[in-house]
Amino acid sequence: MNLVSRSDIWIRRLGLALLLLPGMVLIGCSSVQESQPEPSKQEVQHDADRFFEKMGKEEAKPAKP
Repeated sequence: MNLVSRSDIWIRRLGLALLLLPGMVLIGCSSVQESQPEPSKQEVQHDADRFFEKMGKEEAKPAKP
């Protein structure tokens, strides 16, 4: 094997890698996300109660100058 044929092999391998790599990235990143189940009314109410309790505590604190 001479120098030209060795460089041709590396150029072909590099070209193949440059073609395959973006394709693999696109396929790997294109997964479909599963949807989350809708929260129940009790969960929503609990979250809202916690939010309003937290807001009430923050309003009760004196403002810093």
